[in-house]
Amino acid sequence: MLELHDIPDPDSLLPGVRIAWWGWLLTVISIITLAWLVRRKLARTSGVIPTDSTSYLACQIELNASREKLTSLSLAEVATRCSLALRTYLHVNLDEQALYETHDEFLLRPEALQRLPRGARDHLEPFLSKLAQCKYGPSGTDPAESAKLIDDSLRILHGLESTRGREIQ
Repeated sequence: MLELHDIPDPDSLLPGVRIAWWGWLLTVISIITLAWLVRRKLARTSGVIPTDSTSYLACQIELNASREKLTSLSLAEVATRCSLALRTYLHVNLDEQALYETHDEFLLRPEALQRLPRGARDHLEPFLSKLAQCKYGPSGTDPAESAKLIDDSLRILHGLESTRGREIQ
């Protein structure tokens, strides 16, 4: 009468469905694959280059805004604004790191501007050097030279925009 009974297995008393370890593994692999496919699809659709470049327009507006302040800005300030506008355009459209580099670092990097056609590079590199001279050299207020820098910057910007690849839909 005083028999001792073994403790029953509690697994049969727990609610729910048991899933084997390989079931969980297949579920995780399926979720990762689905997330990768969705990300790839989104990257493909968001990679379309718009026909009108908002960065081009923004840089144009920035350069023209500097033109309105020619009498109050020094040549170094105008050159800095022009350089920033051009480097921002390069960063947005070509993923060029010139925005975060000094002029010397930019010149020493051999792969700088490699995605630009040779003609565009031949115009842009000397102009960026001219801007660096104006930025770091002694300068005063010179509206005529400042206007020339802005005009040249707009011309270079237009040339860069004309070489940008476009996707035909």
